[in-house]
Amino acid sequence: MSKFIKCVGIYPVGSLVRLQSGRLAVVAAQSPSSLLTPSVKVFFSTETGLRFEPYILDLSGKQCQDKVVACESPEVWNFEDLGQLVSAA
Repeated sequence: MSKFIKCVGIYPVGSLVRLQSGRLAVVAAQSPSSLLTPSVKVFFSTETGLRFEPYILDLSGKQCQDKVVACESPEVWNFEDLGQLVSAA
């Protein structure tokens, strides 16, 4: 099982995650240094309920203060274009 997790990651590419900052993001790439700190494409604020221009955030970066706090269900949020966000990552 640990080999599978190392290969796929704790948060597989394409997963919708909630960040500590209250933003939603799609996992764009695994971090070679830590399974808990992938690169994500941030695109939505749960506080305002608004989307914004997506950008990549490397959660493993030394200056990064954000982290993944939960996996989210795309169906609950009704994001129909998550596939496009992932493929553009």
